[in-house]
Amino acid sequence: CTFQGKEVPCVVANTDNGSITSELLASFLEHMDRLELFPRTDPNVKPFLLLDGHGSRLELPFLKYINTEAHQWVVCIGVPYGTSYWQVGDSPEQNGCYKMALT
Repeated sequence: CTFQGKEVPCVVANTDNGSITSELLASFLEHMDRLELFPRTDPNVKPFLLLDGHGSRLELPFLKYINTEAHQWVVCIGVPYGTSYWQVGDSPEQNGCYKMALT
């Protein structure tokens, strides 16, 4: 896709158990940072990321990445075990009801 005039290649990754990991999250953000998708000219303005409360969001690889001064991110982590109530992609308007029906 194209974002702010930059070509952004698709990123595909997987794990043995199909779950996202702290390392994967950090690598996705690193990919976006390498492409310089978000301006870093003002030290008071940082990219924002909204995540559910899965445990991988609280592991060191991800936390180290988002807190490294060269590429800090502002991250809001939702409450654990509340994903089906507020996760962006789970709304019925976005076909999230299909995902919830599977569980």
